[in-house]
Amino acid sequence: MGPWPRFGARFIDALVLLIPQFIIGAIIGGGGSPLGVTSGFRSWLAGVVGAALTFGYYVYLESTRGQTVGKMALSFKVIGPDGNLPSSEVAMRRNAWLLLSIVPFLGGLAQFVIAIVIGVTINSDPFKRGWHDNFAGGTAVVRTN
Repeated sequence: MGPWPRFGARFIDALVLLIPQFIIGAIIGGGGSPLGVTSGFRSWLAGVVGAALTFGYYVYLESTRGQTVGKMALSFKVIGPDGNLPSSEVAMRRNAWLLLSIVPFLGGLAQFVIAIVIGVTINSDPFKRGWHDNFAGGTAVVRTN
C-alpha cells in the first residue's frame, strides 16, 4: 500500500497521542520561575518524555498486536521479516527515527525530512516498503482484510 493510507494511520495515531502529550506538557511544562530560567529545561524534558511515550506506543503495539490504533482503524498490520509480528527489537529499529524529536529544533526538522524520505521510498519500492521498513530488516505493512 502506498504512502497516503499509511500517513492516514500515522495521523490517527498522532491524534491518539495528543491527549497524553498535552497532559505531560501541562504537568512538566506548567509553572516555572518568574524569570523563565527553567522553562527551556521543562520544555526539553516534556519533549523527551513525549518522545519516549510516542516511541513506546509504536514499539509496544506493533510488537504485541502488529497494529497501532491508526492501523487498526484503517485495517493495516505490520509484519516482521518472517511474516509474524515484529519482535520488540525489530519494532524499535523500525521506529527509532521517532526519537530524534529529543533534539531541540534540529530533531524535529530531521524527523520531517525522514518522513518525506519514508514516503518517497514507500512510493518507489516495488514492495511498498519504506526506508524504516528496510532498516528494520524487511518489515511490511499489509491489509488485514
